[in-house]
Amino acid sequence: MQLPAAPITPTVVFDLDGTLVHTVPDIAEALDIALAPYGVGRTTIGQAASMMGDGLSEFFWKAMVSKRLNLSAVEADAARRLFIDTYAASPATLSHVYPGVRPLLHELRERGVHTAVCTNKVEHIGSDILERFDLRRYFDAVVGSGGDRPMKPDPRPIIEAVSRAGGRMERALLVGDTSADHGAAIAARIPLVLLDYGYSHVPINALTYGIIVDNPMSLHDAVMSFVGMEHYLGPDSDHHHRSVA
Repeated sequence: MQLPAAPITPTVVFDLDGTLVHTVPDIAEALDIALAPYGVGRTTIGQAASMMGDGLSEFFWKAMVSKRLNLSAVEADAARRLFIDTYAASPATLSHVYPGVRPLLHELRERGVHTAVCTNKVEHIGSDILERFDLRRYFDAVVGSGGDRPMKPDPRPIIEAVSRAGGRMERALLVGDTSADHGAAIAARIPLVLLDYGYSHVPINALTYGIIVDNPMSLHDAVMSFVGMEHYLGPDSDHHHRSVA
């Protein structure tokens, strides 16, 4: 008699910026310090948020365009490096963890769920932020940018995060807030929860795949619904998103 297969432990992968931690205030501050010699105006939280999602270097180049700065290639790259170094030295002074994140992560650990962070931020900076907010202990793996590793929406960082966390792709969920997360989930063929209070420069309602949540309780319910499911509808089913109020 063949015994039924053991259930696969779920894996939940979280984005970092705009999903776990409101990081924009420290990023905007580091940018302003790096660009202070050029007499540009301060960067508002809204302006900074609109440039998030594709890593720190891309954030800087977007800011250069937004502020209409025309620097030589050498000077611009020096300012970019100063921005990243300034941010790396103080990435968690003005930032804060979103409400509901700590209890959600604690409950996932209590349930034995595999957890990981997959961010387009430089990996050692992402890990440092998690350590400074005492969140690193909740995660089995942290995958960020660095070297020749691709960034989201490429699915490979998600696949690596799930593998390093000890999970399996057929039982993995991504929680994020931008079109990069949206694209990565589709490419990785895993379900997605999107936060509408993160940093997406594309209206969340314009993204056609995943469940949209707009508050911490809805996020908790969406994640725990996935954790409790033996089966779920994947990207080959009706993939239009639904909102959870």
